[in-house]
Amino acid sequence: MRNTPRAFVGTVMFRLENPVSAGVCDAVERQVGNLSGVSFCDFDEAAGLLIVTAREPVERADVLALLDRLDCRVAQ
Repeated sequence: MRNTPRAFVGTVMFRLENPVSAGVCDAVERQVGNLSGVSFCDFDEAAGLLIVTAREPVERADVLALLDRLDCRVAQ
């Protein structure tokens, strides 16, 4: 994910390191989806991918900080 710009518009995928429980999945989708500028957020459990679409610039650091608070580690 190092190629993801600091702020992004459009669709970005974050690959998570470990399996995520259904409850955490729902929390991730809800909380990332509520970030300012995010228009779509979906978690593909089978692939371990968080898909985020932004209509306005979203700081990658904000997404990463939120994932960290939810104890989700992004693969580097």
